[in-house]
Amino acid sequence: MRLKSTIVAAYHNVFNAKLATVSFFCNALAEFAWTVIILDRPGEALDAGVALWQGIASFFSTGFTGRVVQHFSPIGSPLKSYSLGSLIPAAITFGLSLAGHLWGGTPDPLLSCLPATTISFTTSFVTNYLTRRGLLLPGNYRAP
Repeated sequence: MRLKSTIVAAYHNVFNAKLATVSFFCNALAEFAWTVIILDRPGEALDAGVALWQGIASFFSTGFTGRVVQHFSPIGSPLKSYSLGSLIPAAITFGLSLAGHLWGGTPDPLLSCLPATTISFTTSFVTNYLTRRGLLLPGNYRAP
């Protein structure tokens, strides 16, 4: 019973599994398209499994950052809520993405961070918007 309550508490406070799952598929597809179409490196996308790794990284990153957004949603001021709730998760995503690309030896690591960071900023704004309107609420959400 204690393990179950710990998992539930983690879900409500640290990780959003629903957002993470959606992110896996969206970011894997976006990374594949970015590598093949924009960077014109189809061999790299297939040989290194870049899209799969991006999807896995995005699963964990978005699970965490999606919940970070939901911590900023209750802020009464919409400007402050949307600003912090979009910029901070995007900065976290950029840092994690840059670290992964540097560690993996990706050519043009800064350029390669743009898709994930842009998607994070945009989806954070949308997640905040939906959360402020009563959707995607964790069990311990405190309304603005």
